[in-house]
Amino acid sequence: MSRTHAYIMGLNTGVFLSVNRGALPAFPQLRWSRKRLLPPLFLVAVATLSATPASAKEKPPGVFDDPYSGFSENWSGAYLGASIGGGWGNSRATYDRNGNNHLTPETIDPSGYLASLTFGYNYRLNNNIVVGLEGDIGFMDLDADKSGLWDGHIWQSQFGGLWGTLRGRLGYAFDNVLVYGTGGLAMMETNERILGDNDATQNTYNEAVHTGWVLGAGIEYALSENISTKLEYLHMEFPQLSGQTNNAEPYSFENSVDIVRVGLNYKF
Repeated sequence: MSRTHAYIMGLNTGVFLSVNRGALPAFPQLRWSRKRLLPPLFLVAVATLSATPASAKEKPPGVFDDPYSGFSENWSGAYLGASIGGGWGNSRATYDRNGNNHLTPETIDPSGYLASLTFGYNYRLNNNIVVGLEGDIGFMDLDADKSGLWDGHIWQSQFGGLWGTLRGRLGYAFDNVLVYGTGGLAMMETNERILGDNDATQNTYNEAVHTGWVLGAGIEYALSENISTKLEYLHMEFPQLSGQTNNAEPYSFENSVDIVRVGLNYKF
């Protein structure tokens, strides 16, 4: 049989197909030009990427978006909160006994826990400065005992139950983080007594509600537009309380407290 060739040409594809009559078709011989091939491939790649479903662009399992990344706290407004923490106190006592004046001053360091309710108001200025007023009212239980003072006295010391502050606040806002200093008035109840050696006329007492000053600093972080949490340090100092025993011997007490606490605030 005569040999016949058939030519099938695509549009500028360079495809050549040779078929022998009476024999199985030969495999096509492809003659692609690189210059002709690259533009179609580029168009296909662009179309494929554009059609990628949203699910393919999602983060891998276990990686989540920050649920609070969509807001920026301005810190202005009234708020209520609560806090808990620990306290470490210091009390210094003097006792001038007739016939043995100027006994060596004694100290005691009560410690324990405290809690409070907080109320306040902040206002953020245009330069990210935040000014505010904050108050606390709460309960504390700091205590300690000491024996063998002077000639056998026993010291029983307790700071609390009642305590509170009224403070100004001045801070700088780094978006959702507020760093601040604070200071103002402090109030604390004390229940201290130093008992004489089998002689009630030598007893000294510090049972009063004291007012003094407070200084501190803290950092507050906004968890959402309404809720923030804080870590705070306060130092409270109270003036000397003076008195006399039943047998007219002078004594004095001076008290101070250091507080570290965490709190949670809700802004209206």
